[in-house]
Amino acid sequence: MITPLSLTITKASGASEAFNESKLAKSLTATGLSTKEASEALDYLKGHLQRSVSTQDIHQQMSSYLRDHAPVNNYYNYGLKRAIMDLGPSGHPFETLVSDVLRHYGYQTEVSVIVLGKCVTHEIDVVARQKDKQFFIECKFHNSAGIKTDVQVALYTYARYLDIKSAMEHGHGTQTTYHPWLVTNTKVTSEVLDYAKCVGLEVTSWTYPEGRGLSSLVMAAGLHPVTLAYYLPRFKIGQLLERGIVTCARLKEAIDKQSVSDILSLSEIKRVHQDLQYICQSK
Repeated sequence: MITPLSLTITKASGASEAFNESKLAKSLTATGLSTKEASEALDYLKGHLQRSVSTQDIHQQMSSYLRDHAPVNNYYNYGLKRAIMDLGPSGHPFETLVSDVLRHYGYQTEVSVIVLGKCVTHEIDVVARQKDKQFFIECKFHNSAGIKTDVQVALYTYARYLDIKSAMEHGHGTQTTYHPWLVTNTKVTSEVLDYAKCVGLEVTSWTYPEGRGLSSLVMAAGLHPVTLAYYLPRFKIGQLLERGIVTCARLKEAIDKQSVSDILSLSEIKRVHQDLQYICQSK
């Protein structure tokens, strides 16, 4: 068995580091596994890896193990980050996912909204409303691991907001307050957080804010992407995405309405519907 100290990991960014067992254990327990179950998964992993591996190797080994030994919801939670990246290359399915997640938490949302600014017209990825607050959301999607959203995106998001805010307050007054929001499926740089705190830009990244990052919000809402249905052919996943069926909850609704029988076979519908009973919290 490989010991943690002898295992070198190549990250998606290309950098190398020593295997961090506690970090992986934390990610496993975040899926809902008990400490004992996470420990058993780690023992399996260390017995099946070479001395030098990539994060992709680890993910594949863990996915295989969880698929065979853990409840389906734990497997889906563990694969969430890569499944969201698999929504690409277009960022539109990610915008739909963000919209659905916010709607679950009480926001009224619209996707791809044309908004008149003071100087130019803008297409906003998601506009969200809650009581007397209106949020203009930039959804920064990455379909590759190892990339962080940088401060240029934050600067761009805030500049667009200022132009829109000026026009909105001139046309509609100040009864509604307007706010900028950046949502991304990866981490953000420290510069992004510094700038956001300085100007009042809301930021939601993969794990930030702690306990309220995108991963936590999606798991708690049960709005996992359909790309987690690994047993469906990729071209069929693509057809579902083209119809706007981005989340498992949307797929469950489509199956219940019998509106995807032209895409999925009866055996595929039966298999995926069985999984959805465990995944979707919004039944």
